[in-house]
Amino acid sequence: MNYALITGGSRGIGRAVAVQLASQGYNILLNYKSNHAEAEITKAAVELAGVRCELLPFDVASREATDAALGGWLETNKDARIEVLVNNAGIRQDNLFIWLTEEQWSGVISTSLDAFFYVTKHVLNQMLAARFGRIIT
Repeated sequence: MNYALITGGSRGIGRAVAVQLASQGYNILLNYKSNHAEAEITKAAVELAGVRCELLPFDVASREATDAALGGWLETNKDARIEVLVNNAGIRQDNLFIWLTEEQWSGVISTSLDAFFYVTKHVLNQMLAARFGRIIT
């Protein structure tokens, strides 16, 4: 079974990407951090395309959370292949740069860069072994 994994997929661009990939026949792994209500709305929209949608709530900026969620999913679903990874998760701080605190800056970097590394590491070996895969960042 072929899947597309979309991080930050509960709303906005992530939702639009999930629905589009579902229309192309991909089953969807939908990651989100905390907005379960919006994730359920996206799941319903994806399932209208006749594909499966599994919700994976975890913080992509946390290596431990990513290891537990994705590692667990891959272990449980050994016959499934993640063919497409969309690294969409991100946060922004609505503040002028000069007023950003170090903690706010760290949050932006963790979600934008560390998350890319943590999530991509989990799917890259499978893509290389299959000699096929797409990573969109």
